[in-house]
Amino acid sequence: MKTINRILISSVFFALISIASILGVMTIIFFSLVPEYGKEMLDKDVFNAEEIVSNFDVTDMEWGVLSADLNLYGYNLLVTSGNNVVFSHLEDSQTKAIESLIGLNLKENTLTGKTSGVTFIAKPTNVYSIFALKGTVEDVKLTGFLPTYLIVSFVAIVVILLLSLFFTRQMAWRVLRPLKALSNGAKRIESGDMSEPIVHKSKDEFAEVATAFNHMQESLLEERKKTALYEKARTDLIAGISHDLRTPLTSVKGYIKGLRDGVANTPEKQEQYLSIAYQKACDIDMLLQRLIFFSNLETGNLPMIFDSHDLRNFIMRFADDMRDEFKSNNITLSTDITSVPHPVKIDVGQMRRVLLNLTENAVKYAETKPLSITITIWYERGMEHLKFADNGQGVPESQLPHIFERFWRGDEARSTKNNDGSGLGLYIVKYIIEAHGGFVTAQNDNGLAIEMRLPCEKEETYE
Repeated sequence: MKTINRILISSVFFALISIASILGVMTIIFFSLVPEYGKEMLDKDVFNAEEIVSNFDVTDMEWGVLSADLNLYGYNLLVTSGNNVVFSHLEDSQTKAIESLIGLNLKENTLTGKTSGVTFIAKPTNVYSIFALKGTVEDVKLTGFLPTYLIVSFVAIVVILLLSLFFTRQMAWRVLRPLKALSNGAKRIESGDMSEPIVHKSKDEFAEVATAFNHMQESLLEERKKTALYEKARTDLIAGISHDLRTPLTSVKGYIKGLRDGVANTPEKQEQYLSIAYQKACDIDMLLQRLIFFSNLETGNLPMIFDSHDLRNFIMRFADDMRDEFKSNNITLSTDITSVPHPVKIDVGQMRRVLLNLTENAVKYAETKPLSITITIWYERGMEHLKFADNGQGVPESQLPHIFERFWRGDEARSTKNNDGSGLGLYIVKYIIEAHGGFVTAQNDNGLAIEMRLPCEKEETYE
């Protein structure tokens, strides 16, 4: 059953209960008050009229005289004999009491009472029954009242139910309309359409739900765009590596074929062919290693082997290893490291990859010669700080928050000029540093400065 039907049925049910309760209480009150109707106090002159009736001598049958005496106190005379009226001086409004008075079974004593709003005095004799009446008959006709009561009650029930259904339906639609919009929005997202937001103008609880839904839709749309860009970059990267593999592989095949066909017919040529084929095979191995590393990075299975090292010694070894390569590429490397120990727990191979990626990024994008790289290490607040800075052009401030994103390669001109980049270098740096329990930031400081923070293995050293 739909929610709106449940709401309408519940509304009608509770309305009927309320109406039945009200009508029941009204009926109980009404019928409990009807028996009390007309039970007012007797007339103040009833005793004077009673004395006149009691002292009247019926043998004279001077009914007119008796009637005149009673009229002095506002009473009217009625005389009956059996079921016949002998004398009547009643008002038209009092004639309705004749039937009930004639039917009275009178004894010897004079009877005084009140019926239907009429005060009466009744005196029985052997032949006659004398009645003195004062007041107006107020006959409550239940037989006439009940149909009217039932009709009015039925009309009231119908009107109340219709109003209840109308307002309940309006309220139900106020609740169900935004739910319908959310349902339609979810179906749009399921079908891939995330361009249309949910519009809810009322400032109620559903406004927050609609806003949250729109934010979710915007986030999904952004993620879709990012995923599309990632997929394109991933495809380009794999296509590029595949293309790069084809070139050295063709060379290896060509030189091996030359050896087999006897093109290299001297020991010197044979040595040359073998040397070139070996170098190309090494290039193929490097490309395959890059592809394997990228696959491990995508699946989160990048192996990490942590050992205790002094960060200062690690940097100095890296500087010694790279000295000749830096010199041949006109790169100056300087270090600024405090003399105290800097114990950390790192994966040496992955941290070396971090420094190589930073160096490669500086060579590609610093756009300055000679290139100067400065590595600084210091301890602060339980963390070892490692800053890698160059003297290049830096990065536009608007792009600084994005340089660690996957497949990011900066502005179009920069990407075109360095189309051999994968956009993974700084992303890998961030990935590896965070895997060590640290974090990385970037800023422009007379060039691009990448600051990495690693947990200190033994903080008590600096206490």
